[in-house]
Amino acid sequence: MLLKENNYFIRRIAALLVILAFITGTGYSSDKRKTSQDDFKERIDNIISTIKCDISVKIVSNSRNDILYEYKPELKMIPASITKAVTASTAIYVLGSGYLFKTVIYTDDINVSDGVINGNLYLKGFGDPDLSSYDISNLAQQLANKNIKQVTGNIIYDESYFDNMYYGLANYYKSDTKSQYWPYVSAINLDKNKGYKNSANSAAQFLSDKLLDNGIQLGGIIISGTTPTAALELAIIQRSMYDVLCGMNKPSDNQSALCLFKVIGANYSSPPGTLGKGSDAATDFLTTIGIDRNGFEFVEGSGLSRYNSVTADVYIKLLKYMFDDEKTFDIFFNSLAISGVDGTLKNRMSGTEAENNIHAKTGTINNVSTLTGYGITRDNELISFYIAMNGFGDKTKFYRDKQDEICEAICEFSRKP
Repeated sequence: MLLKENNYFIRRIAALLVILAFITGTGYSSDKRKTSQDDFKERIDNIISTIKCDISVKIVSNSRNDILYEYKPELKMIPASITKAVTASTAIYVLGSGYLFKTVIYTDDINVSDGVINGNLYLKGFGDPDLSSYDISNLAQQLANKNIKQVTGNIIYDESYFDNMYYGLANYYKSDTKSQYWPYVSAINLDKNKGYKNSANSAAQFLSDKLLDNGIQLGGIIISGTTPTAALELAIIQRSMYDVLCGMNKPSDNQSALCLFKVIGANYSSPPGTLGKGSDAATDFLTTIGIDRNGFEFVEGSGLSRYNSVTADVYIKLLKYMFDDEKTFDIFFNSLAISGVDGTLKNRMSGTEAENNIHAKTGTINNVSTLTGYGITRDNELISFYIAMNGFGDKTKFYRDKQDEICEAICEFSRKP
């Protein structure tokens, strides 16, 4: 009888211990209670388990600088158009956030007060990727406002600020992106160079027409040439760094990126601007901020080339560096596409917690899909993330959807219990 009572007592004590362990979470198991970060990792793991290609992911808090998640961060991946985030940040570093992209009309006549230019007009471009017909009309109007009535010489277009590699690296590397995908790039662009075989010549022709419309007589012809060092400035059009970065990053414009990369190169070294000089500037910038030189290769600034390569740390460290620079962060951050709002993310993540909470750069070429940028969590914590997928075939939408799922997890993340 005593044995039965003892067994009953032991069973009651065991049952009470189990209940107490359940209530307090401190039972005799060695397992710790799962944290919100554990749940976050498990959620991302589950998403990645459905992806059948090379993938690299890294997610880090900017304020706490702790790694929330990483998966094969050491993999060298083709970045595609997230390369433009490197171009943008290098531009801010080399050129400065206040840099102005200009197009100028000069003359070799030292006295124009009589209303007659006894000499040539020079239309010189400095690589503004967004120069438009409207801008050219503005330049012509500026001349008319100076009471210029006649030009006896030629209209000379000067695109010497860049080299003459108009189509970038098209056909340069074997098995690279095909030539038809490379945009035409000149130091004098016009309306994104759409429909123009020679944008500089077309811009000069348009200027000639607008000068005539303003009653200015022209005596010469339109030719290519170089502006004399001592030429007199007559008119100028300028565009801000912020406008150029938005025009590049939000729609992922390749022509803008290649122009900007050459402008960077011309300022980092000397004119003419080349992709090689731009690459040198980007390398110098990235290594200066502590990024391992073995972790990247950028042969051009748009992401069109498959010979660009990166590891996760390139973007995580870059995004953190930009975040820490209070003077320029807003320009960089606001130039990125916003989920469900604009640019290449306009139709992504709508109706989810990630809508309007992801500022990022997308990247797409054949068999490559990438996304990198910033996400805002439920706690208003700003998170940097990098997602790269290579070698998946032709189901791009599926892989973009998986990127969006990761972004949704980031924006739903909270450290609060």
